[in-house]
Amino acid sequence: MRLLRLLCLLHFAVAAAPALAGSIAIDRYSELDGSFNPSIPGRVPVLFDQPGTALTDIGVNAFSDPVDGRITSVAQVDINNADANLVGIGLARHLYTGAIDTSFQGTGKRVKDAFLTSVVDACIDPNGRIVVAGMTPGANGSAGAKDLALVRFNANGSDDLTFAGDGGVAFTYNDGFGESDEGIRDLDCLPNGNLLIAGWYEDVSGRNGFLAEMPANGDASTVRGYSTGTGAGNDSTITSATAVGNNVVATGHIFGDTNYASMIFLSPNGAGYSVTPGLAQQNLGAGNLPCNNPAAPQLFGVTALTNTDFVFSGLRDSGGGLNVPMLVRVQFGEAVLVSCTDVANGVNNAYVTPPVALGNLVVVAAGFQPFGSGPLTSRLSGFVAPSNGGALTVAPGFGIAGLAQWSYPYSSASANNNRSFVQRLYIDPAYSLMAVGTRVWNGNDSDVAIARFGSQGLFNDGFETPIE
Repeated sequence: MRLLRLLCLLHFAVAAAPALAGSIAIDRYSELDGSFNPSIPGRVPVLFDQPGTALTDIGVNAFSDPVDGRITSVAQVDINNADANLVGIGLARHLYTGAIDTSFQGTGKRVKDAFLTSVVDACIDPNGRIVVAGMTPGANGSAGAKDLALVRFNANGSDDLTFAGDGGVAFTYNDGFGESDEGIRDLDCLPNGNLLIAGWYEDVSGRNGFLAEMPANGDASTVRGYSTGTGAGNDSTITSATAVGNNVVATGHIFGDTNYASMIFLSPNGAGYSVTPGLAQQNLGAGNLPCNNPAAPQLFGVTALTNTDFVFSGLRDSGGGLNVPMLVRVQFGEAVLVSCTDVANGVNNAYVTPPVALGNLVVVAAGFQPFGSGPLTSRLSGFVAPSNGGALTVAPGFGIAGLAQWSYPYSSASANNNRSFVQRLYIDPAYSLMAVGTRVWNGNDSDVAIARFGSQGLFNDGFETPIE
């Protein structure tokens, strides 16, 4: 009973998404919204193309304003810099119709050279400020070991000079081992303005996973942290971390001599985080029996059906190095129920987005795939969660056999044209399903791409209640 009481304290923000309850048909979320940019119905390309670059821009995340629905997208942008290892931060703002919002920086876009080697994630804090996470060169130059970096912008796209004194901070999680490599995998803005970071760092023992809470002022000297550590022959990383009330649910990956995934429940504890008392870490793979002990599983994100019922997304090795996407459902009660469902979307060896939930509907998308295999659509997969806690099943009426596909057509015959893939999904204030990612054209050149599903463009009470 103690386990159940503790879990009842956990609450995911996404759990506030509307329950379907039969009022909104599942197929609504697998149909592109034709009122969103009617020139390419349901889809908006975002071009940050900078002169003198390879025009290779990658969408990492997007968010909709809860008042007026305006969409802010964040990207990694090629910049014309003397150092080929450096990239820029791209910000873009669109109206709810998909039109460019020229009130944002005059053009609807901004590119900032923040001396980063990569841009990996972004979030919006309670004050509407845009926080971007990436890596920055360490002391040995941009081609060497990397440090962690956060950059914060005001809601209008200007630099937020109240953050760390100049709008950005470069820091290390563990600086006791000289110049070692570090990386951020996930970023979450907390209700108090602090920033939750998941990632990894290297030391003499190998790669270690970490969770860090950066204060809202960007003072890296007061970071609250937690490390997974490593054992002989193994490395680890924390791949995602999501705030759950005052606690955190994180996903970890341990690899090397053994290879398994973990689901970790953490609570603040003084200057750090510790495992929440009574909540045992759940492991998948490496001899652990749930889901028939999947080989080499990795987990990338989580959503909540209830305060005690979670769905994780990831990959498993089906043999011969072929990584297939899967969903893992973990439900807590008098017993812990764990079940797995393969995502049969025809895309293997690819990143899988964190899932989103609307009532009992769970949606996940195919992420970045290797180049060189010809045209490929973006793909959404829909599942429903049985009320008895069983494994997820394909959602009837969602797309075709649970799969919805879309792309961005081009006339060129280049082998990599007509490829598009998703980095993140989210639910906008009008209860539409939004996707942000990348489209590929003219070989390996790419643009940011946004898509919207389900909205008919008719609402009452602002962006709160859809008219059916």
